Amino acid sequence: MKKIENPPVANYLMGSMRFMGYSFLDAVADVIDNSISANAKKIKALFPTSVEQLYVGIIDDGNGMSDAELFQAMCYGSQANENVRSGTDLGRFGLGMKSASLSQCRKMTVVSKIREDISAYRWDYDEVSKQSNAGKWFVLKLEEKEIFQLPCVDELVKFEHGTLVLWENFDVISKSSNGRVFEQLTQYRNNLLNHLSLIYHRFITEDKLEIYVNFAKIDALDPFLVSKSHAPWGTIKQPMKNSSGKDCIIEITPYNLPFITNMSDEEKKIIGGAERMSEMQGYYIYRGKRLIKYGTWFGIARHEISKYARVKVDIPNSLDDIWKVDVMKRSAAIPTDIKKQIEKVINEVMVKSERQTTFRGRKKTQPDEQNVYVWDRIESRNGFYSYKINRENFFLKSIINQIPTDKQYLVELMLKEIEQNIPIHQMHLDHDRNKIDMDANKAITDELYEQSVITIEWLHTVGTSYEDAVSKVLKCEQFRNNEKLKEMICKKYNVSVGSI
Repeated sequence: MKKIENPPVANYLMGSMRFMGYSFLDAVADVIDNSISANAKKIKALFPTSVEQLYVGIIDDGNGMSDAELFQAMCYGSQANENVRSGTDLGRFGLGMKSASLSQCRKMTVVSKIREDISAYRWDYDEVSKQSNAGKWFVLKLEEKEIFQLPCVDELVKFEHGTLVLWENFDVISKSSNGRVFEQLTQYRNNLLNHLSLIYHRFITEDKLEIYVNFAKIDALDPFLVSKSHAPWGTIKQPMKNSSGKDCIIEITPYNLPFITNMSDEEKKIIGGAERMSEMQGYYIYRGKRLIKYGTWFGIARHEISKYARVKVDIPNSLDDIWKVDVMKRSAAIPTDIKKQIEKVINEVMVKSERQTTFRGRKKTQPDEQNVYVWDRIESRNGFYSYKINRENFFLKSIINQIPTDKQYLVELMLKEIEQNIPIHQMHLDHDRNKIDMDANKAITDELYEQSVITIEWLHTVGTSYEDAVSKVLKCEQFRNNEKLKEMICKKYNVSVGSI
């Protein structure tokens, strides 16, 4: 058997890899992965502020590279040996920085600095495609004078060591935006804020990593709202062998978020916004704390009832091939055996989330129940339920009993009409889209005050003391969560707020 070298043709291979499917946001994240692997504590993504000079620069204060190290890093397929990678290395194939960058532009320059030494190399697709160079892997080495004429270099030299990845000549963006490159880059810049705050939220909170987009510091999102959510089983450690037979550990942490109405405005912002609750349920797959996939149950349909469930899954980079982590690090597939092993735990999370999201009324109200609800949820047969207005609610009961007996049947007809015409489908649709204004009725304290006084006075006429009447009424669902109303009623009837 004879060995014959058959190297790839540079311009064809580079041209093909430019269209691997990177989005702009994914491409920026791939470059930031390199910064994190280089132990950066501060990363800046810089965008143009005018149409005169169009560029994107990603700068870090990481370890930096010598001239020889940078030259090697510019090679396609560099650092691809998985046997010598550290556990914190976010790279995989040695292609990310080059393929991600050139998917967005035709000219990518990398400048690296260690103390006073600075060096720069460039991949220029136009240069590689020239007739005299076609098929050859010619990387361009910049002279010192050329380096200091580059955009963003003034920010790099402020660091003792670090690296700048500079993108220029945005042909792909130009075609997709009808030549409006500056406007498109501005839009990407704005979108990048939310993207990076989620993808790197654990680095920002746990490692105090600072990420800036045009000098605006990014705050971390927290899809689990760790400070307030419930993780009933803690972290489950699942052993698994990698393709080399080495034992590895996958860490699985299920969470149940609090109900949306129990979150403050700041907490809603931290989880990414109330309107995104449904789309952000599911697994969150992390590789070295870097989020690579989220918002999926891997084959199980997402549902409104499970929108408060989240499952954090940490996988080591030594399991990349088994989890099918792709070059762009935006996709992963859960292995079948692992999926089966954690399915039971996930089902329990889903059940808890369902209980939390399901109608928050109660089954038929009991006389000694602490809280009195407006609606009863009544189980019928085969797991189905019906909803009835609770005729024992004190306010409704007070109204009905003040109507002449021969006319009370009219009230009953009215209540049944309401029960039979609940706009369930529209309510479900609005709730699924988080379009129901949960605060709409909280401001009508004057109306609630009038209702509660009517109820208290009726209870008193049938032999209930004012103190007991106030206590009973303020346990009714429509009254009990309004603190202002509580103070007004207690003051009117000279009842201690603390006794209610």
